Amino acid sequence: MKPSQLRRLLLAATIPLLFIYCQYISIAISQSSAISQLSHLIDSPRNEQANNKNLAATTKIVAITDINYAQIALDWHHRLISLGYPSRQVVIVAADEETLSYFQQQNSNSTSNPIMIEPMLHPHSAGWPVASSSMKNQVKRRRIFSTRWVYVLHQLRHGYSVLLTDADNIFVRYLDTRELEESGYHVIHAYCYSFPVRFLSMGFTVCGGMVWLKGNDVVGTSEEVDGPAVKYVKSILEQCKWSGIDNGVVKNFNGDTIHNNHSGSSQLYNISNTYSTIHPTPLKAPAAQCDDQQVINSKFFTNTLNYTWDTRRPNNLFWKQETSGQSLVTGHRFKFWDVDTAYRGPVDGYNYRQDAGENNVDSIESRQVCPDVRKNWVAMPGNTIGVEDKRLSAAEERMLRVKQWYQFCRNETID
Repeated sequence: MKPSQLRRLLLAATIPLLFIYCQYISIAISQSSAISQLSHLIDSPRNEQANNKNLAATTKIVAITDINYAQIALDWHHRLISLGYPSRQVVIVAADEETLSYFQQQNSNSTSNPIMIEPMLHPHSAGWPVASSSMKNQVKRRRIFSTRWVYVLHQLRHGYSVLLTDADNIFVRYLDTRELEESGYHVIHAYCYSFPVRFLSMGFTVCGGMVWLKGNDVVGTSEEVDGPAVKYVKSILEQCKWSGIDNGVVKNFNGDTIHNNHSGSSQLYNISNTYSTIHPTPLKAPAAQCDDQQVINSKFFTNTLNYTWDTRRPNNLFWKQETSGQSLVTGHRFKFWDVDTAYRGPVDGYNYRQDAGENNVDSIESRQVCPDVRKNWVAMPGNTIGVEDKRLSAAEERMLRVKQWYQFCRNETID
């Protein structure tokens, strides 16, 4: 064989081998790139949100407390964490310096994730502390329960939704708050059993201490970007003698401060009685002061926000069902959780069979006053039973409600 023929033969054999080698290299590079991309996705915040429970949620679950209810608030926090809520999402809001110090001490003594603790107003502002031992009890309660809406307003306008709860509300199961955020509603209320009494002729009353509110889609201080829930909260504060000054603190889910103003020099909102006809000339104050439950119920009672209902409005039956509607003034879409989901009522299993009638003993009205365990999310027992000791403080009485609720409706004993 001639040398030239041998070279041609070797070249012919080599070309397919080179082709196969190139394909192998191409596949290897492609796989390496894919692995690199996959690694990037695994490490990326977006994927972390998708694979961690409720990490993508924008809702802060909030309880307001002063030092007298600090232990109850601590129990509330631990209960939510035990149900699976991320610690970053569960926030205790302090009304005084003692409460801030109490929870900072709790964090310093703990090796677990820190408790998210925030002040209700800026600690160096004119409205701080919101509560103090020198105040009369009624004044202190009204300052706490109305100024919490100032805190809520600051959060909403920075894009955080808020599930506002009382510290003695008993959560019994995990519910992903993204269900609320994606519900299409701006405000979701809980029924309030039989209080305030003067509004019972409506057929229902509204809880101030169990409500979800949707944060602004656009973050900003201009009233032009106010979302419907912000407008609703403003309508509450207009009746609560709040000045509208920006003296709030907003923290992100990492605990970093993203808004911090205590000078009072900037006006957060012009509280100009757009919606209120009850207090035409409110006094101006850095902290609000009113009975917020009376204010919230009055809006339905007098219909100052021009509410319309999607279905028939609630009636006097105890086991009220879910219902919804809209305010034609603020534009907010609202819903009421059914009583089984967000239960407010007696603690002792009192039997309501008489409301159902003798021939209808199997109806929903025939049940004892314990919500359906398959649906119940939160309970707000309204009383204690068998307690004659009048020396119990308000905080001790609330703690007893929680214990008795577990005993009668959950068949559990807690310390």
